[in-house]
Amino acid sequence: MCTAINKQINNNHYFGRNLDLNYPFKESIIVVHSHHPLNFKKVPSLLTHHTIYGIGIVKDNYPFYFDCSNEYGLSFAGLNFPGNAYFYPVDENKINIAPYELPLYLLGKYKTVKEVKEALKNINICDIPYSKDLPLSTLHYIISDYEQSIVIEQTKEKMNIYDNPFNVLTNNPPFIYHSLNVNNYMSLTNKEPVNRFSKDLNLFNYGKAMGAIGLPGDSSPASRFIKATFLLHNIRFNNDDDFNISQMLHILNNVSTLKGECVLDDNSEEYTVYSSMYNLNKKELFIRSYEQGSIYRYKLNNSINDDLLETIEINHEIKFIDL
Repeated sequence: MCTAINKQINNNHYFGRNLDLNYPFKESIIVVHSHHPLNFKKVPSLLTHHTIYGIGIVKDNYPFYFDCSNEYGLSFAGLNFPGNAYFYPVDENKINIAPYELPLYLLGKYKTVKEVKEALKNINICDIPYSKDLPLSTLHYIISDYEQSIVIEQTKEKMNIYDNPFNVLTNNPPFIYHSLNVNNYMSLTNKEPVNRFSKDLNLFNYGKAMGAIGLPGDSSPASRFIKATFLLHNIRFNNDDDFNISQMLHILNNVSTLKGECVLDDNSEEYTVYSSMYNLNKKELFIRSYEQGSIYRYKLNNSINDDLLETIEINHEIKFIDL
């Protein structure tokens, strides 16, 4: 389970996600600087490319991103899509990219969603694992820039590319279901509701926030999609970057999953391992882990060596501040 959100506010752009898993990955902030070679299984390496920064793991000096952005504000997140995600065999008539290579290839080469949509016409997301002990993850993807957001879902039938006016993505069912399901909640409002039930009954508001009665609160993918979309399109933002980052993280907190809330068949517990939020204008990344309530900020402009693959471990230690 995971939730990703995207928001353009005036000339500002914010992008982030919850990573929900039943185990920690010991993830880090990863920065792939512009002259660190990006190697692929079926296409030539990118010896120079856009700088990419985000969160993931590094194995054998190779970055595996869960979410990331490049220096131009093109942003990417992969979310679990089991039972629907399908990766085709290698097609010699296509550009064959493995799922774990996709963020590196797209963000390394392109600056905008428009460019990505054009490139995807010739891309085959193929079934090549990194190694025998690291199988493919069953994912769909949200990609955003300063102007628009898209969802990529490659199923057994074909690759689908959807424009995403909601600026939200969760998990199963497919995106087209979520797009239709939003219509079931069109009567919700952040205002006080009016009596449309019956003009013959003297109905009244006996509490606050009653216009949003019916807004889902559980952690299922469909419910998280609705709640994140409602909050994203109704809560207040302004021109203060710090305030907006806080608001975006509050949205993610409202669709987070607590330890013990979702117990799987093997008795493991799925929970929100971390929340990330990018300020794409300032090239900043904010991270809050499940255990650590503090918000950490990383600034891309502080990194100056363009030949390195840089990692910074994320803090998962529970820590309280004594007064």
